[in-house]
Amino acid sequence: MKVSKFRLFSILAVVLISIAIVVPTFLSEEQREKLPSFMQASPIALGLDLKGGAYILLEADVNSVIKEKNAQIKDIIRKELRGDKENNVAMIPYANLTGTSSFTSVVIKDDSKIAEARKRLNKATMGEVAIETEGNKLKLYYSDASIKKIKSDILNSSIEIVRRRVDSLGNKEPSIQKQGDNRIMVQLPGVDNPDRVKELIGKTAKMTFHMVDEDAMQTGKVGVDSEVMDGIVIKKKVSVSGENLTDSKVAYDQNGRPAVTTTFNPIGARAFAKLTSENVDKRFAIVLDGKVLSAPVIQEPITGGYGQITGGFTTEQANDLSTMLRSGALPCELSVVEERTVGAGLGADSISKGSFASILGLALVLIFMVATYGKLGVFSDIVLVLNIILIFAGLAITGATLTLPGIAGIALNIGMAVDANILIFERMREEARHGLSTIKAIEDGFSDAFSAIMDSNITTLASGLIMFQYGTGPVKGFAVTLTMGIIASLFTNITCLKCILELWATTGKQKKIDL
Repeated sequence: MKVSKFRLFSILAVVLISIAIVVPTFLSEEQREKLPSFMQASPIALGLDLKGGAYILLEADVNSVIKEKNAQIKDIIRKELRGDKENNVAMIPYANLTGTSSFTSVVIKDDSKIAEARKRLNKATMGEVAIETEGNKLKLYYSDASIKKIKSDILNSSIEIVRRRVDSLGNKEPSIQKQGDNRIMVQLPGVDNPDRVKELIGKTAKMTFHMVDEDAMQTGKVGVDSEVMDGIVIKKKVSVSGENLTDSKVAYDQNGRPAVTTTFNPIGARAFAKLTSENVDKRFAIVLDGKVLSAPVIQEPITGGYGQITGGFTTEQANDLSTMLRSGALPCELSVVEERTVGAGLGADSISKGSFASILGLALVLIFMVATYGKLGVFSDIVLVLNIILIFAGLAITGATLTLPGIAGIALNIGMAVDANILIFERMREEARHGLSTIKAIEDGFSDAFSAIMDSNITTLASGLIMFQYGTGPVKGFAVTLTMGIIASLFTNITCLKCILELWATTGKQKKIDL
């Protein structure tokens, strides 16, 4: 038997790198700053149940978006069938344009134009809307597959926007995850007061610019194309949409009061320039989530794609508004369905008790292995400690969050990790009883136990991956450390343990295995 130097040095490199990654987790921030640059890694992120903080469960009103999209189909039909004289697109005569919450129908008067109407509508809806033909009637609706995709896109977009807003507050290690088809779980370790967070992430932040209906303001007669909002009559038509905003910052107006600046992309800049150029000395309203922030008079054309919003803001309100505009508008309303706060003291108590249970379990396993297998038990204890180091290194490298169920997963893994060692040692003892040498017993012990070890670990790994993929909350936290523990166990029990035993057999004085 000859020990591979490459394998030996590779194992040592993995172990040393893992230790360097894990060490910062157990040091204070001041101590971490004193470490060499290659060891100043981020500590393992602790979950809400260990560190304390805020838990907020949001529900996305995805159905309202589906209804809104269904309502928009009618406008699309009207626009496409009316044609466009400037671009020589002929009108297609139609009648009975009606819609429900689930579909929209229209009658094409000229049967020869049905195919052309379908082509235009399919192009305008980008193939997302199903079109059925019933005689000379077209029926348009979103299929189940389209609705499922729309809902998924809405939720994914909402998660990304919520993440950007939370990050802007400087929260470290937030956990923002999809839960079910329409819910978002937000965990903010270290946050004691979630009120400001709720206010920031719960606002849709849909900004639009509308002209003020001055005639209606003077006469008091509000037409069908206008509406009253916060005592101001505004045109329903959106002159400029906030979707074209690219940046927003806090500034101060000429009186030293907090204000919010806005920067538009080229499309928004052109629309804003056109709006302000054509309506000098007129008022336009800046509307955010159905509320008028301000209704200033347009003094002169604004052509640089840059604007400023004033509205009696405090500095905090200006910061929050700029953050929401910068992160983008939510595609739908988010409502808080569950909220709770975990105190830091409770988290510290969880860490203390969880650590005590894990350390006690580890100590009992270490003692048992030495008492049962002697020197072999010592080698088993070494790889078991390596196993735990690799789990912590995996958590630090992947940025996974350690939770209380995760600690339970580590405690369970401690007991499971030595199972492979026991299989190997019992095989080695059996071979030694048949008179084989130590070297041969080691080889046969590993080869005979290999299939059983792989079978048991792969099935457990599969269970862990399924729990990680489909589980939420505590189940996912448990699955993280269980999965990492299985992977680490395969490396330490097969690769590391065999290397240690080979060194022991080839360099030591041990001639046979203790029975």
